[in-house]
Amino acid sequence: MNVFCPSEEMILADGWVEYVPPTIEPQPYALSPEEIARDIVIDQYNQRTDIPNQEALNRMVVIYDWSKYIGKVLKQGQVCVCNDNVWRARQEHTVLEVYPPSLDTASLYEVIEIIPTGEKGDPIPYTPPMEIEAGKYYTEDEVLYLCTRDSGTALTHALRDLVGIYVDIVTDEI
Repeated sequence: MNVFCPSEEMILADGWVEYVPPTIEPQPYALSPEEIARDIVIDQYNQRTDIPNQEALNRMVVIYDWSKYIGKVLKQGQVCVCNDNVWRARQEHTVLEVYPPSLDTASLYEVIEIIPTGEKGDPIPYTPPMEIEAGKYYTEDEVLYLCTRDSGTALTHALRDLVGIYVDIVTDEI
């Protein structure tokens, strides 16, 4: 077996040209490394399903707007912001633009609010869809109600329509 090693003259005669890579100007980052890291952390935070209500309200500025999830799956327990409220997904679902968080989508979302103690001097504002608890006081349309039994599920009716079923009127004016 013969090994052939061409000379430099033979290589040049064959048309060889030295490769010189093109000069590429470095481009500035669209985002700084700090901004990229921040975005990654915020994305991971928004994927969580275990964010306590008070924490979600305190960190509302880093919670994604509901519209960011359109066409994507929102897991049960994930939170989003819509119309200046924080909402929690009640069940896993694909977010559709025609069904934003509201009273009409009570089976999909529940609003997160700072909940007062529910004592007579610190009643809970009733904002359907909302679950109510026996022994706590609620207000709606400036009327004070006492809940007489747990609802066990989020209610969508006005409290005035639930008198004698779930609540009693304590006073007509607060």
